[in-house]
Amino acid sequence: MFKKFMAQLGKGAAQVDLVLDKEEYTLGEQVNGELLIQGGTVEQDINKIDIDLFMSAHVGEQEHSVLIHRFEFHDSFKIQPSERKTLPFSYQLPKNLLLSGYSVSYYFITHLDIAAGVDSTDRDPIIVIPPGRFQNVLTALGQLGFREKYGSRSFDGHLQEFEFTPTSFLKDEVKEVEFVAALEDEGIHLLLEVDLASPAGEKEVKREVWLENQLLDDPDQLLAHIRQILTEAVQNPGICFYDKKRFYHKMSGLTGAIGAFAAGLIAAEVFEEALEEVFEDGGSDQELFDFEEEEDGGFFDDLFGGDEDV
Repeated sequence: MFKKFMAQLGKGAAQVDLVLDKEEYTLGEQVNGELLIQGGTVEQDINKIDIDLFMSAHVGEQEHSVLIHRFEFHDSFKIQPSERKTLPFSYQLPKNLLLSGYSVSYYFITHLDIAAGVDSTDRDPIIVIPPGRFQNVLTALGQLGFREKYGSRSFDGHLQEFEFTPTSFLKDEVKEVEFVAALEDEGIHLLLEVDLASPAGEKEVKREVWLENQLLDDPDQLLAHIRQILTEAVQNPGICFYDKKRFYHKMSGLTGAIGAFAAGLIAAEVFEEALEEVFEDGGSDQELFDFEEEEDGGFFDDLFGGDEDV
């Protein structure tokens, strides 16, 4: 009786542990592991088990934690004292998630719902890294002497931005290289922005770049090609204007756009939070839509960048 009472308080209760085969996964890779349930000192009824994959990301000054996927094990069962149950676990990551970085992180939360007792939880972080083809692009930039900035891999509400500074090649001409990317089956789209340093002030040169798989699979040719693109941008900057919002809409629609998956999740979360605020203030759902459009584009343009020409 005493053991049962203590188990209800959490001491000597059943425990849950999600054991993954590794910590780092590339975009689109399958996560494999085992779900371990360890019985405590007494028999207990388990109502259900949930495994949630969360992403935490900073957008501007706000931090968002959004649910990517929930895995439900809702068949109730009994766990005997010291009994050990093992369930297989697998999940294929989406191909257009954000990559892990200083402002983006991922973790699994496993929740063991114990009847008439204190539930058990387990937290397991994972790191989402670039797939091979995209890593080859990052490696080539590194070999050219470009160092990825600490603030790189930020998310602006549309896509993930990568930022590099030169340490040798073009260091006197270029202040920074930025780009967003979409990973397609046949290759990789880049929107490249080169910030030039000149006596007249900083100048931004923009290029749309397509890197086919054959090039991505040849490190030497890829290195030479990226060198050529950057050299051309410096020598022939020209003027390239484009509607950033329209381009981002086009880019986000590509299957492998890095960050497109997160954009939809965060937009849904922001809308839900706005709806909750209306109801908490005693309003109706109609009030959420009955507003005058602001001159600067309003709330959602703040999140998604507005109609900015750069």
